[in-house]
Amino acid sequence: MQFRALPLRRWSASALCVTLLASALPAPVQAGLSTGQEVQIGKQTDKQVTDSTTVVTDPLLNAWVNGITTRLWAQVARKDVPYNIKILDVADVNAFSTLGGYVYVNEGTLDFVQSDDELAGVLGHETGHIERRHAVTMASKATFLDVLFGVGSLVSPYLAPFGQFLAAGAVAKIQRTDETEADRYGLMLMSRAGYDPDAMVSFMAHLGATEPANPEFIDKYLADHPGVPYRISRLEGYPELDPTKRSADQREAAALHNIDEGRYAVAAREFSALLKKNPADTVAMYHLGEAQLALGQTSKGEQNLAQAAASGTPQTRTLALGLIHGLREGEKRFVVMRPDLGPLRAAVAQAQTANTAASTALDAQREGARDDLKSLSARVQDIQNEMPDLSRIQSRRGGQFEAMLHNLSAMGRSLDLAEGKAQASIAGAGTLERNKEGGLFKANADILDELAAPLKLDSPPPQSLATLAFYPRMLKDIADADADITASVDGTIAALTQLNAGLGDLDKFVRALARVQFGGGDIPLADYKNLEPAMNAATASLNAASAAAVQANELYQLARARQLVAQIDMLGLASSPDRYATLKRALDVRFANETPDYDTLLRENLSPGEAAAAAIVGADTNVTPEVIEQAAKSAHRSIVDVANTRGMSGEALEIMLGLVYLDYTDDPDKEARGRT
Repeated sequence: MQFRALPLRRWSASALCVTLLASALPAPVQAGLSTGQEVQIGKQTDKQVTDSTTVVTDPLLNAWVNGITTRLWAQVARKDVPYNIKILDVADVNAFSTLGGYVYVNEGTLDFVQSDDELAGVLGHETGHIERRHAVTMASKATFLDVLFGVGSLVSPYLAPFGQFLAAGAVAKIQRTDETEADRYGLMLMSRAGYDPDAMVSFMAHLGATEPANPEFIDKYLADHPGVPYRISRLEGYPELDPTKRSADQREAAALHNIDEGRYAVAAREFSALLKKNPADTVAMYHLGEAQLALGQTSKGEQNLAQAAASGTPQTRTLALGLIHGLREGEKRFVVMRPDLGPLRAAVAQAQTANTAASTALDAQREGARDDLKSLSARVQDIQNEMPDLSRIQSRRGGQFEAMLHNLSAMGRSLDLAEGKAQASIAGAGTLERNKEGGLFKANADILDELAAPLKLDSPPPQSLATLAFYPRMLKDIADADADITASVDGTIAALTQLNAGLGDLDKFVRALARVQFGGGDIPLADYKNLEPAMNAATASLNAASAAAVQANELYQLARARQLVAQIDMLGLASSPDRYATLKRALDVRFANETPDYDTLLRENLSPGEAAAAAIVGADTNVTPEVIEQAAKSAHRSIVDVANTRGMSGEALEIMLGLVYLDYTDDPDKEARGRT
């Protein structure tokens, strides 16, 4: 879950992109645009997008996204379009496409989707826009300037008043008329590519469940697309999802796909639905029992496996009895355990006290940082109001004006990035203050409460007993996460101080720019020379503020990753070889780098969360999980620390750990109940 504060009005480099390209292509684009022309315009637009927004280069995130689009784009009809995708370092949940095969997805969307299939639905939708040439036909209704303005509004939530442009909503409304067609095409595309079509609906359901508590987080997506209930109702009428047109075999194939991908919670839900329709389906019965064992629902799983063994084929009987035998063998390890829980109870209580103290100590600083963000927002607005109208300038290619715009775009990119990272760190830290609880501190407190619960029992169940050995390292993970949150807020406050100084330099530059006499579509060379010192100073100081905010946010992301390592450990996956095998299978499918087996896990004293983190860090840094595990052991540090020292993005680690955790916990039905 993301947590965001009141938004700071951003400097939008997107508006500058509009100014630059509009002067080159002011005429309306016709619906008869050739593919070659469309691709060329897409390239020009791509340059503006990437100039104004930071592109994420993490290898694992890019491999994940490109792996999905490769499967999707193998199914497209427009084979003459050179499709490509970029991840933008923007926290909002959104994705968009332009002309000529260019697709963009915000990193916030990667952090929000709960499976490959959900991401395939998002990217399939955007591909649908390109396949159906929506941007081209939209351009026949509006000028190219309007189209680019619409693109700019997707890149950055706020647009600086650098000229008299049409309202972003006008373009968005034009686009919304094509959204249902893109949904339809995307649904067909993802189904043909082998993804579960239900995931497009579950993505919408997640948006609907999140929107009431975090409207700022997804408001961009909802602004640019039709409402959730409308889209879900339309989707459920299409053949891929219509229950009256989907055969039992099709639904079973989707459920098997999910269990093969390691999405055990969703697979269990789907097999349960199949059994309601046909209680004699022993294949569904067996796989439901398999998924339930993965989820730790031992009694239910054993019951379904026993029934499948009694009624199914000889092969089903053999597989089901094998899982039951593995369950029994695993439980034997814990039957004789009578651990002294007193020291662990004391350690958890001490951790809870420390967590509360860390949150309380940071409350005043966090609130002060919120005030700083508001003050900076007002200052940015004042500077924007001083900005001269650049839309009247017909830019000469290769001139001083174009060079100045390039620098101004870089300033906007740095300011956007600094503001976005600062907001995430400050708002995401959260508090334990009564009636204001939330954020990472609250998440840490919840984890500690969950750790304390089984310690109150005289005889904890095997699943809990399996995690007792990992309690000391889980408590350290939470303590380290608390320390990271504190350091992140401290670093963000320092970054805001730098940003304030950078705005001072920016203000000087804007005032100097207002005195320039433009002529012939350019800035006179002498005036440009006079502008350079102020321009370079503003660029450098805003870059420094951006770098500081990114560094502080990295600590925030590491805290989130540490939480997820602990949460994966708390699933109790070490309670039996078969339960751990479900994790290993999911990791091997996703990362293909030989996660350690159960015997190795025990021998090396690894926790399941650590095994998952090692698989992820290894895949990101192109080494085996064993290399990462040994590096952590030799340095007496956590896997998360090793990821940091090896330069892996904390957000990439958190996103991938989150996907692993959601394999076991994703519950669309629970979200639906929460909305009613």
